[in-house]
This record gives sequence, C-alpha cells and structure tokens, in this order.
Amino acid sequence: MGTSSLFAQKERFKALFIFNFTKNIEWPAASRGNQFVIVVIGNSELIAELETIAQTQRVGNMPIKVVDYTSLDNLNGCHLVYLSPSKSGMLSSLLTNVNGKHTLVVSDGKNLAAKGSGISFVQDGDKLKFEVSRKNIEKQGLKSSSALANLGIVVD
Repeated sequence: MGTSSLFAQKERFKALFIFNFTKNIEWPAASRGNQFVIVVIGNSELIAELETIAQTQRVGNMPIKVVDYTSLDNLNGCHLVYLSPSKSGMLSSLLTNVNGKHTLVVSDGKNLAAKGSGISFVQDGDKLKFEVSRKNIEKQGLKSSSALANLGIVVD
C-alpha cells in the first residue's frame, strides 16, 4: 500500500472510532435536537469518511450532519468537534468556545486529552489508539460509558 492509501485507511478508522464514540457518550436530552452535528476542523479526508458513515448510520434516532469548519466561530449546536493535528494549537481556544455547550472535543495527538480534550487519537507504532479523559468529558456535561474507558487509554 502506498502512503496515500495508508493515510486514507487511517482516516477511515478515525471516522469509525468517532462514530463509535457517539455510542459510548451520553448527551443531555436538552441538547439532542433533530440532528447530530459533527464539526471537523482541518481534515477534508476525515469529512469524506464521516459523510459516508452519515449516509447509513444514525446517532440514537438522529441523522448525522458533518460540517467542515476552518475557524472556531459559531460552534453552537454541535455535539462533537474533531480538531485535526495541524490545528491542535487551537485546542485551548476551542475549549473556551464550547465550554458549557455539551460538546465532545476529539483531538489528535499525544497528551492532548491531558490538556483538555475528552478524547484524543494517538499513534502507537502502527496502531491507532485513543486517550480518554473522563474528567474532561464530564466537564462538558456528558457521561461516558465504562466501555469507552476500557477501550481507550485513561489519562485521569
């Protein structure tokens, strides 16, 4: 496999992980709405993979809407924000922006869960894994299942 197809495969795995995270996180009833909104900041390949999932899957009974953002403006009403590695410098601004809005922040890079995101992808050799901060997930008013902690690397 060439590097581009390996990259595409990794983005497909990330998209599947993100969809599975939604099954292991509970959003408050008041924040559910009529669609489940996933915002992606800085990764068009992942957007395509998530849109493929959105065509056939739902979160609970809500259809999935995938939105491509380049800035942190107007993040109201989104349930999950993925911040790509190239945008990880925006993490603290993102956390300020979504504070109290019941938004799961998923980042991509080592130690980012310790710096405030709820979940962060990490590369372990050739395996894609993820760190979980239950404290940061709860800080957003969300509940995580024990299954999520068992599947990930718990940082707190």
